[in-house]
Amino acid sequence: MDERSAQSRAAGNTQQQHVTETIVRERPKINRNDRVTIKQVMSGESKTVKYKQAIPLLEKGDWVLVDD
Repeated sequence: MDERSAQSRAAGNTQQQHVTETIVRERPKINRNDRVTIKQVMSGESKTVKYKQAIPLLEKGDWVLVDD
């Protein structure tokens, strides 16, 4: 056995174990095409839109997600 194959076999035996963490959500996940109700903070106006359309409005901070 040559030295290189012994080194590569030794390197293969030192693999790190990966720990999988489970994500626990407070609410069910919202899919992009699910309809959600959002409310404007200042005027109190409410809209029902698809979540993918609500994301930019929610990120600005002018709108908030309303629980159904």
